[in-house]
Amino acid sequence: MLPIKPIYLLFNCVCLCFSTFLHAAPNTSPESTMKKFEIVNNSIIQSPNDTRDYQVIRLSNDLEVLLISDPDLQNSAASLSVPIGSMHNPDSQLGLAHYLEHMLFLGSEKYPIINEYSKFMSQNGGYTNAYTAQDATVYGFEVNDSVFGEALDRLGDVMHAPLLDEKYADKERHTVNAENETYVDNDMRKLYALQRYSLNPEHPMARFSTGDLTTLVDKPGSVLQKELELFFKQHYSANTMKVALTSPRSIENMQKIAVKYLTQIPNNNVIKPVIITPLLTDKQLALEVQMKPTAELKLLQVNFLVPSVKDEYMYQPGGYISRLLGSDHKGGLSDYLQKLGLAESVSAGFYGAHSEQYSQFSLTFKLTNKGLSKQDTVIASLFAYINLIKEQGINQLQYSEQKKSLDNYFQFLPKQASFNNVMSLAANMQNYPLQDLLAYSYRLDGFNPTFITQLMGYLTPENSRLFVVSPNAVVNKDIPYYEGKYSQAKIKKSRLQLWLNKAKTIQPELILPVRNEWLPESLVLVEEEKNNKAIQLVKESGLSVWFKQSQLKEPKGIYKLQLNNNLNDQSPAARVKMNLLLNILQKQLAELSFVTQEAGVGFSISSSDGLLISTSGYSDKQSKLLLMLLTHIENMKFDEQSLRLAKQELTRRLNNQSKSKAMDLGLSGFRKVIRQPSWSDQTLLAQIDGVTSDDLSELTKQIFSTSSLRLLALGNFSTLDVLQLTAKLKVKVKIQPNTFYTTKRLHADPQQGALNYVRESELEDDALVSLYLAKNQDIISLAKAELLNKLLKPAFYDQIRTQEQLTYSPFTATVQVDESVGFGLFTQSPAVGSATLYERFQVFLDNFKKTLAETKESDFEEIKKAHIANYLAKPSNLGTEFSYLTDEWMSNKKNIDTKLQHVARLKSVSLKQVQQYYTDLFFDDQETQQIIVQVKGKKFSEEKPLELTPQVSISNVDQLPKQ
Repeated sequence: MLPIKPIYLLFNCVCLCFSTFLHAAPNTSPESTMKKFEIVNNSIIQSPNDTRDYQVIRLSNDLEVLLISDPDLQNSAASLSVPIGSMHNPDSQLGLAHYLEHMLFLGSEKYPIINEYSKFMSQNGGYTNAYTAQDATVYGFEVNDSVFGEALDRLGDVMHAPLLDEKYADKERHTVNAENETYVDNDMRKLYALQRYSLNPEHPMARFSTGDLTTLVDKPGSVLQKELELFFKQHYSANTMKVALTSPRSIENMQKIAVKYLTQIPNNNVIKPVIITPLLTDKQLALEVQMKPTAELKLLQVNFLVPSVKDEYMYQPGGYISRLLGSDHKGGLSDYLQKLGLAESVSAGFYGAHSEQYSQFSLTFKLTNKGLSKQDTVIASLFAYINLIKEQGINQLQYSEQKKSLDNYFQFLPKQASFNNVMSLAANMQNYPLQDLLAYSYRLDGFNPTFITQLMGYLTPENSRLFVVSPNAVVNKDIPYYEGKYSQAKIKKSRLQLWLNKAKTIQPELILPVRNEWLPESLVLVEEEKNNKAIQLVKESGLSVWFKQSQLKEPKGIYKLQLNNNLNDQSPAARVKMNLLLNILQKQLAELSFVTQEAGVGFSISSSDGLLISTSGYSDKQSKLLLMLLTHIENMKFDEQSLRLAKQELTRRLNNQSKSKAMDLGLSGFRKVIRQPSWSDQTLLAQIDGVTSDDLSELTKQIFSTSSLRLLALGNFSTLDVLQLTAKLKVKVKIQPNTFYTTKRLHADPQQGALNYVRESELEDDALVSLYLAKNQDIISLAKAELLNKLLKPAFYDQIRTQEQLTYSPFTATVQVDESVGFGLFTQSPAVGSATLYERFQVFLDNFKKTLAETKESDFEEIKKAHIANYLAKPSNLGTEFSYLTDEWMSNKKNIDTKLQHVARLKSVSLKQVQQYYTDLFFDDQETQQIIVQVKGKKFSEEKPLELTPQVSISNVDQLPKQ
């Protein structure tokens, strides 16, 4: 059997904190006179598709640094990980690790100005972020390479000499509290908390981890500030930290800046703490936890803790098993339960693979109403399938399917964005051998049935832990630090035996997956056609075909096929019918989706100015896939059970809108206001019951008989490939010579006054969307808005979040509304209501006028240069390469390849033009219309909503124009 190691880590929940870094003077200790660095590793296993240079060095302070040289980059990025997280909080100050993460961002000896770094980052084409997990804290930034040294100096200084200034302590306590308040009624956060609370109470993971105003406070024998300083001194040391850097610079140049700026981090020779307390005892096994959700959710999660397979990652036994458990093939677990009408979906995952002691299998069943009443049948089906795998599934065929998929993916491993790349690498440096940092997820060195069999042996009723999320849950306790109730009890042995007995009768109805026919057979590149711009290959009445090859040398491509029509926008009933059709279609195509994704090809189907079918991945079989999808849609059959379940799901989704996060409710409300036509959730709900199977059959006929057709082909295709596909599409679809339909969107009408939409939320917080839409736009309006945002965004964040403590996550953004550009201020707040938020927004805008007027021309030019560099950076994958072009195609622009024209407009914009744009947009109500969306939560329900003069008050989007 696999050795059972002391329990250390299972869950790795991430607490995102949008923050900054700051710094101090170089270290002048005797260490600086020692050898500057040594090379630790020069032979990291790379994908054949990866041309970057890698090296790991160890500095004189024992800090390991991964260097990645990538000449294609414009920006550089860095990340630093510390193997200390929420699990290491002292009992006296729960949330201290997270609180320290926040406090570190508030200045250091050399860079003492609060939040000055976030401004520096934003204005140099970058950003910064950090998170605190159970076992680690990870910091990172991305910035234009021209200031990479200064950014590293700030990071080094904050780890060398942070101020941890007590005068900011109360503000940051409130910020941490606001972050927790944001999720206090979030059902998935509550479920995650209960997974930890139900562990061995002696283990530090079984505690509240985020921190709030009640935990982060002075107590008898525990002074918060002293605990904070001690925690940093005890745990933050160069010898346990890991750093990853990526840059267009050479390895030699990166060595120099790493030595110059990171050697200042002190080496306190700390020892990483080891936790030997068991994560589980027998009391926490065969356990059922029930939770009553805020939203209408019906989930059953079955978890199994198993001994760690960290040291066996090259055989991927956890991935082997979870692949089979989560398969959507016909005759599999998910398919069986869906056909019985017990589950809408089944997902399987293997988590904590890097843990020193334990890992976890997790099966999540999204239940139907019927499934909720027959949970024992669902669980018995799981054990029937587990037994089938034990008896028949550990074989060479399943291994070879897993092996082919992993090998293909690693051969053409796409580049991650620089920031995401270093954040994940710095974290993984704590857990995996250096040579396998890039390859550990894809290594499969051989078929090792022994490991798989041993792991399967832990998937038993006695080792199971059940989590039931249901409106019918029987609950009797408050969830600590969260809104809501739960209960916890041991599962009776008679019920455990019932599952096994029932599983024997179910097992004969289940089968294992067979060979995957969608694995690519040809990975060759087509001949390059040397077209720098997208070409419209076909421009006929009712038919448009655009094509562009990729500059990346990969056998991958993207197709987007739009059966263009207005069927989704004709009435509330039409909108509901399309939603139900897509729901049923998703279920019918679940098996195809699973096998194509495993083979490296994906697809999605949505409603966007008609029916939009997208495929992506290896180009080898994409035409075949696209045509197969069309055939399936055209020939769809609708049975009553599928329709009934789709109605249940749509009803639940619409009913849950008022229970979603306040900011999400605000953003969806904004989309309803600017999109014409839109209907309220209540109006859509009223249409659901009346839809019949015949209605959906008629809808599919209309899609194929009333649509014009638009095709976008990108990547590893030839002109001949695209034209041959077009010819086949002409046979499949009765193309109508219609003018292409595009959804109508709001046009500014300042004479109306503000559009003021008030939405009610069943959660606590208020939220505010305040968007300004100018009536008169010019060709450079978007360019001016983007550059204004680079100046305004960090100032808004600093004022609303850091200085006034109104919210955890304020942000600004430019929004395109047809040919117009809107500029928005957004936030959700647990501290004040929407009217107060608007008042503070206005004070900020008034004050920022002076800040903008005092902006130096040289600073503006640097900001503009960094912003343009991001547009011109060489893409890392097809998605980033074609995102701008795809957005233009989706908007049905006449010319869809205009990124360089936009860059030219950015170059032409002057600081004076941005300053005038700001004045016109925010202070000329004759030229600008405000769109306000207020979300009123329970905490501020007694406060009157914001009212403006003049305004159009909207309580229901049904009253808005319908074209």
